[in-house]
Amino acid sequence: MLTEWVDVWKKPQQVSDDHLIATIEALTGRDLGREERIKGAILDLTNDRPLVEPVLVAWDGHLDPVETAYPVSSASLVTESGNEVPVAIDGNRLLIEGPLPLGYHELHVSRAEHPTTVISAPVRAHEAPLSALGVSAPVYAMRSAEADSGVGTYSHLEQLADLGLVTGAAVVGTLPIVATFPDQPSPYAPASRRAWNELFIDLTRAPGWTGEVPRYSGDPLWVDYDGAAADVRSALAGYTASVAEMPQIMSQIEAFGAANPEMVRYAGFRATCDRYGRNWRAWPDGAKGYPDRFQYHLTAQWLATEQLIDLGECLTDRGQYLYLDLPIGCHPDGYDIWDQPDLYAPASVGAPPDSLFLGGQEWGLPAIIPANARRNGHVTFRKAVRHQLSVAGLLRIDHIMGLHRAWWVPRGLKATDGAYVLQPTDEMFAIICLESHRAGAAVIGENLGTVPVEISEALETHGLLGMKVAQDGLVEPGPDELIALSTHDSPPFAAWWKCTDIDDGEDLGVYADGRGDIARQDRNETTDYLQELLSTDGLEETRDAILEWMARSEAAIAVANLDDLWAEDRRQNVPGTDTERPNWRARHRIPLDEVARDHRILAFLERLGELRKETQDGSTESNTDNG
Repeated sequence: MLTEWVDVWKKPQQVSDDHLIATIEALTGRDLGREERIKGAILDLTNDRPLVEPVLVAWDGHLDPVETAYPVSSASLVTESGNEVPVAIDGNRLLIEGPLPLGYHELHVSRAEHPTTVISAPVRAHEAPLSALGVSAPVYAMRSAEADSGVGTYSHLEQLADLGLVTGAAVVGTLPIVATFPDQPSPYAPASRRAWNELFIDLTRAPGWTGEVPRYSGDPLWVDYDGAAADVRSALAGYTASVAEMPQIMSQIEAFGAANPEMVRYAGFRATCDRYGRNWRAWPDGAKGYPDRFQYHLTAQWLATEQLIDLGECLTDRGQYLYLDLPIGCHPDGYDIWDQPDLYAPASVGAPPDSLFLGGQEWGLPAIIPANARRNGHVTFRKAVRHQLSVAGLLRIDHIMGLHRAWWVPRGLKATDGAYVLQPTDEMFAIICLESHRAGAAVIGENLGTVPVEISEALETHGLLGMKVAQDGLVEPGPDELIALSTHDSPPFAAWWKCTDIDDGEDLGVYADGRGDIARQDRNETTDYLQELLSTDGLEETRDAILEWMARSEAAIAVANLDDLWAEDRRQNVPGTDTERPNWRARHRIPLDEVARDHRILAFLERLGELRKETQDGSTESNTDNG
């Protein structure tokens, strides 16, 4: 744990005794009592040394001598493929000849309670694309002019990729597409990080489909999760019932289940949620869901997996990258928590106060206890990363700072009352590098906010891209960064320009004592400065100039969000709110098929693509000259 830290304003901060006690109690499950000394409690944590560390990292297959707490009589290392590697014992040191093959291996030591997981990983993740242009949009926001069911589909994501192909965009990005509960639309509070969202399945592409997709007659600019989304799920349930009479299709679903036992377990969990409610802590002993609901969820995962694999392979074949996003955690009632409840503490992860969120952030996602995660070799994290990379060519790790230190907010406390709990950084990055290498996919670490130097160093050492947001200031990005004009957590450029986010902040009580007026004045000074700097006049000219600046930059990837291209001013998400704002519901003003015929948008994206290619050609020539 960290009792002292430096905030985003470079000011040293000290965790109070009360907050430190609450965090230690959440971490250990112990009731410290007011008389116990806090330093003594922390010392107990640091002195709790096992016979052998539960996880070891062999970078590029080379494992340093392994120290044991005391001499042991025997040890053996079994590789992932089942081969045994000799282990020499020298007192309380274990010597293992390398290099080891890449993979997850087990070191068995006499008298050790559990085997040690040895992660043999390449030092660097798979290389990222060079000078690429990206287009991005949430799947739920996409729509067609006709046959609109009220929510986007994986086929719309393919249409976005087609738009990218004709305009020179190699990267096709979206928000998380992991499974969610019907009444919890946030893609960052998923029902599981290891299952796909069935709401986005294109039923017209389902084998044996003969029905009609529900047509949505409500407001086309907002997702109606109670109406349209429920209709889509009802249609999927009807499809599931119909294919029960089709042996050829059922055999495919059964084969999928046999090859993916976790999907069978997940389907059972969701079926039980459907019957007894998602609070699995209140389920009766031996609770099981109805067979038709089990079949629904298994069929949904089969369809989603097939459509996403097809999409990923299609993009790979034509030199594009499907860019997905891995949330930092799981909904407290979710499958991942139910699957391993002992892994989680009575605390939520979040973030301390920063310039965007003066009151800090508490995300409601249960915090993983590092010691417990290490005992099982970080299986939960491994599965989550592998699931995304089974279809993605590029993966963004949300809030990657949490892989070094996680801001814990003990249950019942405010976001400002937390403390940092240190994480096994090396081990987490080893998993990312290994899974990235195996999938042939690059990784981006979302490093916006309070970023410790250890994370910056790890990104550089292990070849992960960092991020910059142009809206936060025109700071030149490096060749190891992705740059975007805005993100899902910030207002779109038009809203930022018009200060409507500040108006909304005042309404929410974020600004007090006239600070809203000060923020507006600062923003107006910034927009005036940008127009003078870029020789532009007005919102659209300035937006286009910034996007062109991004395209000419050295950034590995420059991403344009579709919302910004038509000056959308509705936000996808207002952080710190839930029911107060219609988060994760805003749909595109322009249907995708109309975007594909919009000559202004197409010409501008082509312009950005040409600038990116010029940057790439210039970098190649420079590298050749230097060589």
